[in-house]
Parts: sequence; structure tokens; C-alpha cells
Amino acid sequence: MDIREIQPSTALPNGRLRLLMEGLDDPSSVSVFVGGLQADILGASREAVTIRVPPADSGEIEVRAKLAARARMKIGLVLNDELHPVTNPVVDRHGNVYTTYSGGRGEEVTFGVFQITPDGDTRPFLADIVNPTGLALGPDGRLYVSSRHSGEVFATSFDKQVEKFAVGLGLATGLAFDSKGHLFVGDRSGTIARVSPQGEAEAYCQLEPSVSAYHLAFDPQDNLYVTGPTLATQDCLYRVPPGGEPEILFRGLGRPQGIGFDPEGNLLVAASYRGQKGLYSMAGGQPRLLLSGPMLVGFAYDLERGHLYCVDHSALYRVDL
Repeated sequence: MDIREIQPSTALPNGRLRLLMEGLDDPSSVSVFVGGLQADILGASREAVTIRVPPADSGEIEVRAKLAARARMKIGLVLNDELHPVTNPVVDRHGNVYTTYSGGRGEEVTFGVFQITPDGDTRPFLADIVNPTGLALGPDGRLYVSSRHSGEVFATSFDKQVEKFAVGLGLATGLAFDSKGHLFVGDRSGTIARVSPQGEAEAYCQLEPSVSAYHLAFDPQDNLYVTGPTLATQDCLYRVPPGGEPEILFRGLGRPQGIGFDPEGNLLVAASYRGQKGLYSMAGGQPRLLLSGPMLVGFAYDLERGHLYCVDHSALYRVDL
């Protein structure tokens, strides 16, 4: 008995995997272990076994029936599960990850932004920003933080000196910088704003309002990519050419959220598609599942250290590439 393929080959705890099997004669007797922990069987046949990934600290998979088969996968480790991220985390040049405890509408928490090391050591970073939402590293090396409560964007140096950068941005959520140093801000009521390096804001384009947050990313040609969950069951991935009108790049994603690019420049989206949640590549124009997991709200790469970080609504995960 052999495991021919693992689909996908990377997962987070509670993600769903499909193991393509060869020589599995009695699927009713099958059991699967990941990192020594027994996985829930969601479905089994002679050709394939579908499992829910347990909170293992190793990607060693063992399938047991009359015989045993083993294989390896990549599994994400939980670094912190007491957070409230809303969009992508960011990684600084030292490998520290920044993410939020955003809180409910108008909720004032002691600390809203946290710094987390690759080993999971968590340190409070910023206070006094109500409902911190979007995060972005600026070309000036500062961390920018949006507040959907006040409609403002703040800029902070890494010695925690905070100043107000832009105001009047509605329900300010996702942030992204273009190549010219303009900051783009998603007001989830329907406007994408462009903010000059001097903090002056203007409307850039209009989209359908989002029920949670807009998520923004730029490619090297300054095409803007946007997601924003709505009440629809099939949401859109948008592309906005420089100075142009929004166009629908793909329709059919479930609650698409964090958006960005992999090391090869392929567009990735955290979403649900055809009932399976995780991180999808949009290379070739159709979603392809790269990482199975819970309902993710964002991700960030640290290529220098070989890590991929993912966040859902409460936890930060590290995947070793």
C-alpha cells in the first residue's frame, strides 16, 4: 500500500487533505495519523482518503489498514492563538511579524498591534489605535496602520513613535503602496482612496461595499488587485489598471480576503472555493489550492528565512517553506 499523492501538500491544523492511495483494499479499516496524532476521516475509498488535519507538530503521515504507508507533508505551526487579525500580517527586515488584535466595533483594547518572533515570542507593540485593521510597510520603512473606527491611517517607526498620517477615509481597512509611494486605502463602504506621500487623500475607484474589509495588493506594473467579502455566495477578485476602471478578474470565490504574491510572482488569495478553504494560487486564471486550512484572512512571506505566515481570525501560523 502506498500514498501516491497528497492534495494539497501543505496544510494548517483543521485543514482538509486528500490522500491518493494505491493498494488500499479495505477502506473501512483505514486510520490516518499525522505527526503521531490520529486524524478524523472525512471520506475513504480504495483510491483516496480525505482527512481533517490534527494540531500536529510534524508533517509525517501514516495510513494504516492491513498494511501501513507513510509520506511527508508541510504542516503549519501555531505561534499564537489569542489574536484578532483582520488582514495580512507584515514582516520586518529582522523577521518579526506584526499583526493585530482588532476587536469589535469601537472596542478599546490595551494593545492593538503585536510583534511576534518566528519562534512565537509575542510582544505588545502599539496601543491607542481603536480597531487597528490594515497593515503595510511603507517605502520610508515605517509601519502604516488603518483604523476602521476613526477612518484614519497612522504611521509608526519601529521605536513605537506614532503619528497621524491621513484622515477622513471612512471605514478604513486594507492598505497597499504602489511603486510611486502612494498609499491606497480600502474604505469598505465602497471607495478605494489614493493618499499622497504628504497624506492628501482622493477617491481612486468605486467597488461594491464589503461586509468586513477590503484587501489590496499591487503587482510590479502598478495594477491594483482587490478582494472584499460581500453578502454574495460567489465574490469577485478585481484588477484595477493604473488610472483605469475596475475589472472582474475572477468571480466565484467564497469570502475572499488576504491577497498578495508568491516568490514567483503568482497572485495568491485566501478564500474558499468549491467548499474547500485555504490559500489559492490564481496562476492560469483558475483557483488552485496551495494550502488547506481554516478560513484565512491573510498571509505574508519571509523569503530570507524561508517562512510563510498565515492568519485566521484568532491565530498566527508559520509554515516552513
